[in-house]
Amino acid sequence: MLRSRISWGHGPLVLNEHVNVDGTFDQAKVLDTIVVDDRSFDPSFRDGREALHLAQGGTLGRVHKGLAYLQLRGRILVPDATRITRLADRERDLRAAFDPYLCAFDSPTTDGAYTLSWNEPTADADFPSGVIPIQVYARPTVAPRVDESVVDREMRRFAVGLVTADPRMYHQSESTLVLTPAAATGDVINLGNVPAPLKATIVMSGAGHASFTITRAGVAFIMVLTSMVNLDQVVVIHETSGPFGRGKYITKNGTENFALKTSGADTWLSAPVGTTSFVMTNHTNVTSCTLAWRSAWA
Repeated sequence: MLRSRISWGHGPLVLNEHVNVDGTFDQAKVLDTIVVDDRSFDPSFRDGREALHLAQGGTLGRVHKGLAYLQLRGRILVPDATRITRLADRERDLRAAFDPYLCAFDSPTTDGAYTLSWNEPTADADFPSGVIPIQVYARPTVAPRVDESVVDREMRRFAVGLVTADPRMYHQSESTLVLTPAAATGDVINLGNVPAPLKATIVMSGAGHASFTITRAGVAFIMVLTSMVNLDQVVVIHETSGPFGRGKYITKNGTENFALKTSGADTWLSAPVGTTSFVMTNHTNVTSCTLAWRSAWA
């Protein structure tokens, strides 16, 4: 991250503006930018640990994704003290971009979360360019801290704290697989190292089957689509995540309709690491079923 241009969705605001796409430095901007000097990323997870519970024969319990805390620390720079007004302007831009209230006010549907994007270097052969375009979905925890000193009027130090409801990092580009009655089998490829959330969008041309099914690796997700008419659209979000928002839910033409799902509680789908075959069956009057995901990393 520190040798990459960093884009923050609210504002929007660019950090490390002196770093070019190929990782080289634009010398004209090295001393005229908002530079990130260091960062910390602290994911948290929940389980059932409790000393008395364990002493009485209990177990550690299931592990659940928790929050992740991200901190960025750096400097607001200008070439010389004669440009003190530009330094102050940049501080105001930074404060507005990472203001928790403004983020929540401007994007209530995401609870104030925006994308923080950058490039990570890699030797993975799946990325011949040598970088992975990464993003997280985060919201500021507090207003930015900015320190000013009369000793150095060409620079102000800052610190920004962010929280993510989903601790995974994602590819900046969404991948899709379109299944149709003529091509009802296809591969979902997750280039990351953890399972990725999945979204299914089903377009109908008439009344569907009572047991429309999407299957992968022995897990079958089943819905009843007999009430559908031409051009009806069903969207299934399979888990709470950064890319697709909060909650598992099913909508029909934009209205929640959880009753369409008839398979068990443990049949929600994800995109496993690597290449996984997905199969659509009982697809009467299904025009298409589009699966969408982003490769995910821990």
